[in-house]
Amino acid sequence: MTSYEEDENFGSYSVVGSFPKDFGYGPDETEETNTTENKPRILLMGLRRSGKSSIQKVVFHKMSPNETLFLESTSKIIKDDISNSSFVQFQIWDFPGQIDFFDPAFDSETIFGNCGALVFVIDAQDDYMEALSKLHMTVSRAFKVNPNIKFEVFIHKVDGLSDDHKIETQRDIHQRATDELTDAGLEGLHLR
Repeated sequence: MTSYEEDENFGSYSVVGSFPKDFGYGPDETEETNTTENKPRILLMGLRRSGKSSIQKVVFHKMSPNETLFLESTSKIIKDDISNSSFVQFQIWDFPGQIDFFDPAFDSETIFGNCGALVFVIDAQDDYMEALSKLHMTVSRAFKVNPNIKFEVFIHKVDGLSDDHKIETQRDIHQRATDELTDAGLEGLHLR
């Protein structure tokens, strides 16, 4: 039996705060964990002027809601890295409302393949029938590429509606969206 002093590795951890390289805590650690490709991705989609960029700016960039009234309309996909801490790191891809999924330049595999969640924003103050049609098309396409994707529907700009109208709008949007998915044979897909 050998004593700990005779062990050739003894003392390799003697400096306070030091770890062997294979723990991956030192300056030699590769930066792969911080690359954008490895970060979870959230897609923000919806019709033009539905409030996608405004939601993002208020929630993640501390912009006041009044300031968002002056934001330019999004004309291309904007990728935003959110790194609030070493534990909270993800990407938000803000899509322009006029994006055409049938355009040959739109690569569904690249867009939806590594995505964790898709947030679809609907403007409650507009006629939302076109938004529901776009929601159905978007969700159907995304689900075919990535059945593990989580879908969230945000009903935005409800502050101008009465409480009864808010509830009725939410109920109507949820029912119509669910019915369309059921009719398309996508009963297993759940919108929240």
